Amino acid sequence: MPLGTVAKISVGWAVAIAGGLYAFVLSKRSIDSRRYESMKVREPNMGQLDMAKMQLVQDLEIEMMADMYTRLTNACHKKCIPPKYNEAELGKGESVCIDRCVAKYLDIHERVGKKLTMLSTQDEDFIKRMQGEQSKSVGS
Repeated sequence: MPLGTVAKISVGWAVAIAGGLYAFVLSKRSIDSRRYESMKVREPNMGQLDMAKMQLVQDLEIEMMADMYTRLTNACHKKCIPPKYNEAELGKGESVCIDRCVAKYLDIHERVGKKLTMLSTQDEDFIKRMQGEQSKSVGS
């Protein structure tokens, strides 16, 4: 029995999502293994606790990226592809819309990440200054 238009598009999206996540996980693991090897060279006595923390951070990062990818896919699909499929293939307008949507989504995701990193750094600096002032006042 041949697949209908909706089924073909759904299968296509599922394959694209799975392929994207798989590629991300592979590249992430490759980068993490290089980081770990670099850290082992600098700190040969790294404990198991540090390794467990590093693995937890890696797992959380992968989970957050998978969530972002799912949200991106859902948002761009909802915005660019009408609920009633007329053809098995994406039209030119739909393809352009998806390209722009993904580009904007990733750009905003990057901007928000940079802003949160900056705010986090400012908070850490503030906490260090406060701790320094407290230690000075206690030492006096």
